[in-house]
Amino acid sequence: MIKIFLIIFFCALFFYGFIRPFSSLSSRLFLFSGSILGLLSVIGIEQTDKIANFVGVGRGADLFVYFALLTIFLFIYYTLNKLAIVNQKISTLAKALALSEVKKNNDRS
Repeated sequence: MIKIFLIIFFCALFFYGFIRPFSSLSSRLFLFSGSILGLLSVIGIEQTDKIANFVGVGRGADLFVYFALLTIFLFIYYTLNKLAIVNQKISTLAKALALSEVKKNNDRS
């Protein structure tokens, strides 16, 4: 019963990736690869081996590792991208605050 629920959950996450608007491609790919990784972990070794052979990978465990590495690298890329955006916003706010302080001090004089 729990296996069926998890399969439905990961399939829903995968299709949710098509519907939800994302700010970046990396976040969409992260959701896709994470849901595929979760689905592969639930469906079992025999089916994972069949999928791996179809894709051209030797074993299902290798396919699982490849998707895990892809998910990790996408997470790192997504996190670094978000940090760069936050740093840019902080710099913009700091510049605006410094300019407003200078303007306020000039108005007092």
